[in-house]
Amino acid sequence: MTTQHPVEIELKLALPADQVAQFLTLMARRRSVPVQQNLVTRYFDTPDFALSAKGIALRVRKVGRRWLQTLKTEGERQGGLSRRAEYEMEVPSNKPDWSRFPAAAQALVSAALRMQLIAVFETHFSRTAWLVGGHGKAQVEVALDVGEVRAGKRRQPICEIELELKAGKPDVLFELAQAWTTKLDFLPLDVSKAERGVRLARGEIAAPVKSVPVDLRDDMRVEEGFSVIVQACLAQFQANLPGVLASDDIDYVHQARVALRRLRAALHVFRRVCKLPDELLDGVRALSAALGPVRDWDVLCGETLPVIAPHFADEGAWQFGLSVLEAHRAEARAAMRGDMIQARPGGWLLVFQRWLIKEGWREGSAAQHRVQQSALKAWARRKLRKGDRLIKQGARAYPQMHPAAQHALRIDVKRQRYAAEFFMGMFVGRRQARYQVALQNVQESLGRINDFRVASRLLTRTSAGLGPMGEFVQGWLAGCQAGDDKKTINKQLKNFVKWGACW
Repeated sequence: MTTQHPVEIELKLALPADQVAQFLTLMARRRSVPVQQNLVTRYFDTPDFALSAKGIALRVRKVGRRWLQTLKTEGERQGGLSRRAEYEMEVPSNKPDWSRFPAAAQALVSAALRMQLIAVFETHFSRTAWLVGGHGKAQVEVALDVGEVRAGKRRQPICEIELELKAGKPDVLFELAQAWTTKLDFLPLDVSKAERGVRLARGEIAAPVKSVPVDLRDDMRVEEGFSVIVQACLAQFQANLPGVLASDDIDYVHQARVALRRLRAALHVFRRVCKLPDELLDGVRALSAALGPVRDWDVLCGETLPVIAPHFADEGAWQFGLSVLEAHRAEARAAMRGDMIQARPGGWLLVFQRWLIKEGWREGSAAQHRVQQSALKAWARRKLRKGDRLIKQGARAYPQMHPAAQHALRIDVKRQRYAAEFFMGMFVGRRQARYQVALQNVQESLGRINDFRVASRLLTRTSAGLGPMGEFVQGWLAGCQAGDDKKTINKQLKNFVKWGACW
C-alpha cells in the first residue's frame, strides 16, 4: 500500500546532548504515551552524489520488521521550519523499489541515475515520539532522535527534536517549541540528516558561513524585500551559531557578527515601514553586545599585533606581553559564550521566524501599509540616494570631525555598503559595481582606524602587565592613526565625494 504525504512540514531543533533528560522530563508531563523505536536508515545516491546536488534524498528505513522507502525533495527552509515533498511506502527489502513510487516521484530521478545508485551512508538512532495536540484540531508528532550518522569509519552525533505537523497550521509548531525556550538551549536546525550524511561521506569539514547575495526580483513589494533580506541575515547568523558556541575558529564569531551587523543595517533601512517589535530588537542588541568584546580581542591579537611584531627587537618581552593579552582574550571568549547562552539565541530565532511568517510588520498604520505594498525597486533607489548624500556630507567634513563624529560616519558608510549589497541584484551595472568597491574601501579604512582606537583602549586597560611591549604597540598605533592611514582615508573620502548618483 502506498502512503503519500505530498508536503511534509516540520520544525527541527538541535538539542544539547546533556539536556536530553531534561527534555524527557518536560514531555513526561504531557498526556501522551511515547512510542520508542530503534531506527536504522540507509541512504542511496550516485558515487558523485547527483541526487544530493538536485536536492533529493532517497532512503530505506527499517521500522520493526518492515522496510519503508522515502524520497524527499529540498523544498523550502526557514529557521528550522521546512516544507518539502515526501513520498513514502513499504518495500519488501532494504533496497529502493522504483516501481512502487508514484509517477511524480519517478520523474524526479532519471533511469540513468537509478542505475548508478549505491548505499552511501547510514543513520542509527533511537527515536522517542509523542503525538500532542494544539489549538483547535492541531496535531503534532514530537520526536526526539539520539544516535549518529555513519559513513565508512566517520561518525557524527545526532541529537535533535523534530516537530512534524500532522494536522493544523504551521504556527502550532512554533507555539509548542517556544514553550521550551526558557528551559532548553536548543537551536533551530536547517540541515537535514541526509545533508549531514552527504557531507560526512564526502569528508567535508564544517566551516564559517559568509553572506551570499540576496535574491530580489524587480516586481517585489517593499515588504517582500524586507522579509527576504532579513531572512538572509538570520540564516547566516544561525549557520554560524553552533561554531560560535563550540569552536575555537575565530571566524565563526566574525561571521556571526557580520550577520548581525547586516541585520541591523536592514532594520535601519526599513525602520519606518517594517518596524521590529521591541522584544526582538532587544535580542539583536544583546547578541551583538555578547559578540563585540571577544571580536575586539581577536582583531588585536590575530590581526593587529602580528603586523607590529617583526618591528619589536626583544622577542622574549614580546612573547611575555602577548601571553598576557591572550589570557584576556581567552577570558573574553569564555564570557562571550556565557552571555550568548544567557541571551537564548535559539528562542530568539524562533520568535523572529514566527514573526516573519505571520508578517507581524503589518500591525502598523494604514500609511505604513501603503508603503509596504509599494514597488521595492523605486523605494530602494530613493533609500540608496539618501544614504549616499548623507555620507558625502560627512566625507567633506571628515578632516575637522572629532572621533565620535568620525565613528558615526563609519556607521553610515557601513549601512550604505550593506544596503547597496542587499539591492545590488536590482541595479546591475559597472558603475554600481565600482561604487560598491569604493564604498567597501572607505569602510575598511575607517574600520582600520577604529580597530586602532579599540586596540589602544584594550592595551590601556592591561598596560600594567605588558612592560615595554605595551608602550611600543601604543606608540605604533598612535603613529598609524596620525600618519599614512589618516592620509589614505582622507584621499578615499575625497574621491568618493566625486561620485555621481548610481541609481
